[in-house]
Amino acid sequence: MSIEERESAASDAPSTPPEAACASSHNSTATTEAERNCWRTTAAQISSDEPNIRAAKGFFASQHCGELDDAFASFVQPDFRFVVSCACNDELRAAIPWAGYEHKGREGYQRLTALLYSEYELLSCETTRFTSAGNQVFVEGHFRLRHRETARIADSDFLARLEMRNGKIASGQFYENTAAVAAARSAD
Repeated sequence: MSIEERESAASDAPSTPPEAACASSHNSTATTEAERNCWRTTAAQISSDEPNIRAAKGFFASQHCGELDDAFASFVQPDFRFVVSCACNDELRAAIPWAGYEHKGREGYQRLTALLYSEYELLSCETTRFTSAGNQVFVEGHFRLRHRETARIADSDFLARLEMRNGKIASGQFYENTAAVAAARSAD
């Protein structure tokens, strides 16, 4: 199945997992206390950082809260590109349908997350360190995913390398334990 066929099949999948999503409107009476805290904590944590760290933290926090529109409007350049592992590995593409491709713009990133969450349930994800290095920000963290069909767990540390331009993210590359993610897809 090509990535286009996979993207089409995943188009009905949520772009962020329900258990991580926060309400888009934080002033609504329908939001829970946890949803309001998600927003308040995020704003407090990123307000004093230098611009590149602030953009990286804001992007991860906004998408974690289910606010992909805000993440892209506030923290990402219009010509954004994102790759899981590398964009040149046919073996990786065969093992993980969203890896090994360059995802372009908001639409490409949304297709990537739709593919991911159509197969996996997010059990946990945390960012543990943001490091600025000139025009790059490195984000370290950890995630646990459960495959929806096999129920197998993918557990991995991760590193995201973000290229920054004018205080916004221009491109990113995500490094993970691809072997663990691919193994969780297998029923064997």
